[in-house]
Amino acid sequence: MALTVTDLKAHLKVDFDDDDAELARMLTAASLHAERYLRRDLATDYPDGIPEPVEVAILQHAASMYRYREAGTTGAVSEVPMGWKDLLSTYRVFM
Repeated sequence: MALTVTDLKAHLKVDFDDDDAELARMLTAASLHAERYLRRDLATDYPDGIPEPVEVAILQHAASMYRYREAGTTGAVSEVPMGWKDLLSTYRVFM
């Protein structure tokens, strides 16, 4: 099962719907970034559900993009959140 906007909103503790479209885009971008890093297709490789560390990494990345979405915001917007690679490294494929 793929992560949903509802999952991301729970992670962010967001209880309004105004930003749902933006959250969906960020969740998609974070998922695609994780897939590229892992060299995996999450839906194909994990048909019974994405491993929890991978889900956490995706949620953290999407949450970081949401928190630092304004152009004038200071913060590490160009980097993935701390621990992102550590959460994903066990699942990465090396070819």
